[in-house]
Amino acid sequence: MKASKYNFFYEFPEDMEKLIAYNARTNALALIEKENYIKYQNFVDKSIAIDDEKLIEDLKKGQFLIDDELDELELLKYNMLSSKFDTRHLGLTIAPTMNCNFDCIYCYEKNERQNVTMPKDVQDKIVEFVKQQTKYVESINIGWYGGEPLLAFDVVKDISERVMDICKEKDIMYSSFIVTNGYKLNKEIAEELKKLNMEFMQITLDGPEDIHNKRRPLKGGQGTFRKILENMSELVDILPDISLRINVDKENVERVDEILEELDKFGLKNKVYAYLGYVEPINDCYSTGKCLTMKEYSNIDFEFSDKLKKLGFVENNISGYPNLKTNFCGADKTNSLVIDPNGDIYKCWSDIGMVEYKVGNIMDNISVNTDKYMKYILYDSTQDNECMNCKMLPICMGGCPRRRIDGKVDRCSSYKYVLREYLEKTVIIKKEELRKNKTVEA
Repeated sequence: MKASKYNFFYEFPEDMEKLIAYNARTNALALIEKENYIKYQNFVDKSIAIDDEKLIEDLKKGQFLIDDELDELELLKYNMLSSKFDTRHLGLTIAPTMNCNFDCIYCYEKNERQNVTMPKDVQDKIVEFVKQQTKYVESINIGWYGGEPLLAFDVVKDISERVMDICKEKDIMYSSFIVTNGYKLNKEIAEELKKLNMEFMQITLDGPEDIHNKRRPLKGGQGTFRKILENMSELVDILPDISLRINVDKENVERVDEILEELDKFGLKNKVYAYLGYVEPINDCYSTGKCLTMKEYSNIDFEFSDKLKKLGFVENNISGYPNLKTNFCGADKTNSLVIDPNGDIYKCWSDIGMVEYKVGNIMDNISVNTDKYMKYILYDSTQDNECMNCKMLPICMGGCPRRRIDGKVDRCSSYKYVLREYLEKTVIIKKEELRKNKTVEA
């Protein structure tokens, strides 16, 4: 036996006789008695055999202790490659238009192509492409992006209905989601989206009304805050899975919490999942000096999630408990593509409109910028000198591919800075759940 490379042990303030034990490769979490931890540590440091079979069994169960022959880095690499080149699932992010009715201060899509809406021949080619892929895939997911996708709702509806018909005919699982600013999202549109099998949507607010309206106004300068909240109030029972992203940077960080009061006033406290979004200067669209460092953001994000819990807001991932990653996102998977209104293909949402990041076009099937494509796909975090010896690797896998390609040094997972806090919170929640269950049983 040997110790896993990915073990973490932290003091547990609520019980000083125990430690929090976490393994980042298996995602196992436990409390361990200090006397048992000492036995474990003596085995690791001094090769003193553990004389407690039950302890050995428990440590093996969470893979805190593993077989001598197991190479964990190779196992991570195998899982990464399996995910990167998995052809059973097709993920498409489609921007039906680059047009937008907002003039956000940090928008990275302000270019000459902004008013383009997807023509019929590109729509047809996407549907044809999907039909070809049904020979190989088991599931298809489409994400609608922009611009503001609801400004081209006819395109969203046309492609969605045709792809849904294909999936039904071929017995393929279909799902979709939409990222929208929420301004045009009235009850009628919501009913249509429900028919199109939209599983969830993301809407953005940037704080209370005065802050949001300065950061995310209409192109004419008018405010958008109240309209978005009114829309959400009308549609939340039709489309209940709404994620509310609150973009945060140095300009609004002191006031993002105030949005929670507004959500309560509009009856959305227990109906939408609010979370913070990290603003960064993509494509040099926003001053780096206005952006938070990842360490700053991580601590603010933890405090915000803690406040959601204390105020009784509905939360998606209540504890912020880490998720294991095989690859980082769709950008470093072969079967995930981003398609803009002209049919240009990219690997990352942030690349839309940047010719140097375009990797092809769906109309001609000719690859371009192969070097960029390879930088996304062939990157191996298990061979990266900055990552391969990091204990966070299984829950980070090298961080954001786009930030890596752009040479950004601040690409580590937020768990690098707040893992202990999230684990501690999770343990407290789990202990409380166990206590309540025992009380009910009694």
